[in-house]
Amino acid sequence: MEPEIEHQKSLQATLQHILELLEKQRLVESLVSRQPMAQHDLVQSLVARQHRTELQNRLARLHPADIAYVLESLPLEDRLQVWALVPAELDGAVLLEVSDAVRETLVADMDRREILQVAQHLDSDEIADLVPDLPKDVVTDLLRSLPSADRAEVQSVLAFPEGTVGALMDLDVVRVREDKSLDVVQRYLRVRGGLPAHFNELVVVDRGGVLKGALPLTTLVTRDPEETVGDVMLREPTFFRTYDEAREAALAFERYDLLSAPVVNAHHQVVGRLTVDAVLDYTRETAEKEMLTQAGLREDEDLFAPIAKSARNRWGWLALNLLTAFVASRVIGAFEGTIEKVVALAALMPIVASIGGNTGNQTAALTIRGLALDQIQEGNIA
Repeated sequence: MEPEIEHQKSLQATLQHILELLEKQRLVESLVSRQPMAQHDLVQSLVARQHRTELQNRLARLHPADIAYVLESLPLEDRLQVWALVPAELDGAVLLEVSDAVRETLVADMDRREILQVAQHLDSDEIADLVPDLPKDVVTDLLRSLPSADRAEVQSVLAFPEGTVGALMDLDVVRVREDKSLDVVQRYLRVRGGLPAHFNELVVVDRGGVLKGALPLTTLVTRDPEETVGDVMLREPTFFRTYDEAREAALAFERYDLLSAPVVNAHHQVVGRLTVDAVLDYTRETAEKEMLTQAGLREDEDLFAPIAKSARNRWGWLALNLLTAFVASRVIGAFEGTIEKVVALAALMPIVASIGGNTGNQTAALTIRGLALDQIQEGNIA
């Protein structure tokens, strides 16, 4: 846990340094604007270039997830200024890491050419994650610019409803057949070169792509190279279907300590794999959405959004809260005579309201936890 704390401190220090650079740039520009016009443009250009170079060097050393943290922590004007300095090859990875609300502001600041360039650094499943947040006309051009195989993969992922395994799966799968020797498989992996992220097992299929088993990497490197895949593979691996609920898959990952698992279609053919990072992202996003919903907020809330937009997002819940307050006041008014006769009842009103609110919050928390862990079923509600 200590390295995580140190990393968070380092990240906050980086954010503070970036804020100081932005503030320094604004201050210098303000001072330069008071200089004679002949020197104004030259000095401003030199100062801007110096700060831009320092910011670029700082951002180039950060992980895309850390850049996303910085962008989410900046007001809109500063956010767009920093976004313009992010290395082009990291744009796609950063867009995948930021929240939906921040991604909306970043995409709105990009032109068609920049968006198409972003896709060049992303896999098919990652492009599918971005498509819902892109303008429709740009999506059409983006799909046309992809090779036919990649375009088909993107469209296949987009066909699955949100919240299903198919919408979360990674399309990069290493497949082998059970009649191959372990030596052949090892040579194949060396020739293949790069391996997928969170890669801990190979998927065993027949000639039709039907799932037959799984070959863990530990088995591959510890068993006799002359043995065949069929002799040593797991014949009943954990797998998911494309239309399985992502929530159920997340529970299975937690229960069985999975790193990845194959995903099959209706014909039991392997079409992808579900990885632990996708499951963690889904779990975090779902938890954040539920937490915001309980507070009467939308999942696309941005801390630095304009007041008018925030008001539009929240007026419904605020109006409902105002309505319930009026109802409560009317109920109290109906017992005004009783309260006048027994003044001590007035002292109990805030106590009853407080206990009722706390009890309601606790009951809601336990119910939500039970639903999330599948402890509440139709058979045990009574």
